[in-house]
Amino acid sequence: MKKYISIVTSCYNCEQYIESTIKSVIQQDFPTLQYIITDGASSDRTLDIIKKYQEDIDVLISEPDEGMYHGIEKGFVHAQGEVMAWLNSDDIYYPWTFSIVERIFKKFPEVDWIIGLPTYMNQVGQCIKVSSNAGTAYPRNYIRNGWFRPQLAGYLQQESMFWRKSLWDKVGGLNLKLKYAADFELWTRFANHAELHSVTAPLASFRKRPGEQRSSVEEDKYHDEVLAVCQDLKPPPKIWDFVSRSSEIARILTRLLIWKYCKFITYSLKEKDWLMKKMLRPLSRYSLAEVLLDWTANR
Repeated sequence: MKKYISIVTSCYNCEQYIESTIKSVIQQDFPTLQYIITDGASSDRTLDIIKKYQEDIDVLISEPDEGMYHGIEKGFVHAQGEVMAWLNSDDIYYPWTFSIVERIFKKFPEVDWIIGLPTYMNQVGQCIKVSSNAGTAYPRNYIRNGWFRPQLAGYLQQESMFWRKSLWDKVGGLNLKLKYAADFELWTRFANHAELHSVTAPLASFRKRPGEQRSSVEEDKYHDEVLAVCQDLKPPPKIWDFVSRSSEIARILTRLLIWKYCKFITYSLKEKDWLMKKMLRPLSRYSLAEVLLDWTANR
């Protein structure tokens, strides 16, 4: 059977979370799924757990590698699906994810790249936060210029992104010279060829593990690579750069104030289908009320 969606999970010593990640992929009863796992020769129980589900895994590679991005790139060499994504070994998809993704890409041939509503869970897998601004604006030139970074427009949530294989092939995959921000750099090249369309539904959840995961422990190295990538890109407006450097609350409020016309994909109860809409939407993924609530909860 021809595969429609190819998913890669790259892992190393993640016995605590890998099973929930695998289950979130294979339990969607999606017959045209290709699931690829690359394990960097784990020394804990990770590989034993993976092998429990080997019947549902199309490609399993377990050997020493040069890090997460190298593992992802190795996995995508085997990708056969028209649509691609990778899911980190501690994140999860929702039960409806692949059916929504398939419907959108088949209905809208002009769409090459989508992102769902950002959602977060804690270490034990409880959902702790969901984006409230559905249909967020993701201006293509902002992504191309590297402005979607923590100091400016915020992160682009990799776990809820899906794209056509033709787009991946067009840009040549990941830049493996980067060890921490290869995904960030990839989005800047994607944006040279395609618009990122927001979907008004959650497609995946990012597990927050402060002090444990690489994005937390090695945050400074990530930021250094991001800045190195941005040296060759167009700088942001000086006033935005200045305000964003003053404080976290200034960055958040600036995102709330920037509105752009954008195309997004939303579900119509009347039409009983997903529709493409275009209207003014904010850059922020969260409303002012939610920002204030989050600030109060973390004081």
